[in-house]
Amino acid sequence: MDVLRRLSISERLAALAGLAATIASLAGFVPGLYRDPRVVVAQSHGYDAGNLFVVIVLGLALRASAHGSLRGRLIAIGALGCLLYGYVTYAFLIVLNPATLLYIAVLGCGGWSFAAGLASVDERETEFTIGHHVSRRPTAIFLLVVAALFAFTWLGQIIGSVMSGQLPAELTAAGWPMNPVFVLDLGFVLPLVGLAGVRLLAGRRGGVRLAVPLLVFLPLLALTIVAIAVSGATDGQAFEPVVVVIFAAVALMSTGLGLARARSSAAERQ
Repeated sequence: MDVLRRLSISERLAALAGLAATIASLAGFVPGLYRDPRVVVAQSHGYDAGNLFVVIVLGLALRASAHGSLRGRLIAIGALGCLLYGYVTYAFLIVLNPATLLYIAVLGCGGWSFAAGLASVDERETEFTIGHHVSRRPTAIFLLVVAALFAFTWLGQIIGSVMSGQLPAELTAAGWPMNPVFVLDLGFVLPLVGLAGVRLLAGRRGGVRLAVPLLVFLPLLALTIVAIAVSGATDGQAFEPVVVVIFAAVALMSTGLGLARARSSAAERQ
């Protein structure tokens, strides 16, 4: 209870989003909850497992933030962003089911958390406290490569579909008219990743403030996608080792670069 009293309004909203995501993820394993095609149900189970891990990270980060940790706040931003990313699909494309209101609650509470100021971190404080502990050039190059790789991949799929007049096979199997990943990545995530990389490379303010949450967001999302692939394979779907290797590599590299954050704890206590 003492921790809850220490949380700001934005952090309490983030905690509510995490609670809703926990209940929704656990409910996802109840037989018959999902009313979607089998391929979607199997992948959703992987996403549910990944989301539970994300919620744990979010909870630990919020606890640290409640005790004044800037690093905890930045980690919470990345973890909450990962939940919002996933629950866009749940809220807009998963067939209406008893957990639908929970999906909406995750998006609503998470979105209002950002609006209430969760992501309003002071640039100067971030640079002073954490800036010297971030490997700027390697991190910048990594972020720019990730942004370029996935931008070209998704654009290639969109252009190929438009030119052929056929939906990508995974959309046809799921019965979806559109892949929300195209919208989220091309419209929001990849521009942020690219901006963070450019600012870090140029030594401009704001690069660290963007990069640290992204170094949390990317491995959490990558591990969730690996869980989706494994869950689908256990249901008899085609296993794509290349996809698993790529996202596992993204998770490992971003986690490795993010380990520099741990060294900032001593600076935070000064």
